[in-house]
Formats: sequence, C-alpha cells, structure tokens
Amino acid sequence: MIQAAKAVVVNYCLLPIAYCLLPLAYCLLPIAYCLLPIAYCLLPIASCLLPIASCLLPLAFFLRVFPR
Repeated sequence: MIQAAKAVVVNYCLLPIAYCLLPLAYCLLPIAYCLLPIAYCLLPIASCLLPIASCLLPLAFFLRVFPR
C-alpha cells in the first residue's frame, strides 16, 4: 500500500518537475560549456595565488593579534 502511494507521488509529482527541469538543463549546458574554458584559464591563476594567500593569511592574523 505504501509502495503504491510512493509510486503515485513519484509519477504525478516528481515526474512533471523533472520534465520541467529538463529544458532548463539543456539551456544551462551550453553556458557550462562556455564557462569551462574560463575555469581552465583561471585555475592556474588560482593555483598561483593560493600560496600567496597562505603566506598572507598568517601575516594578517599576526598583525591582528599583535597590533603595533
């Protein structure tokens, strides 16, 4: 009985939502493909800035804890 109720909920509630979201996914996919090269471009920059950030963070903490 509960299994049947679950099936009804899935079929009548979740399926229309899925059908509604599907075109949205098709719309967002090209945007993702467009942003991917940008991400690949920004990744090396991020990996370059990360050590700088990890160096500056303790410095900022030190200056905050021990003000002049």
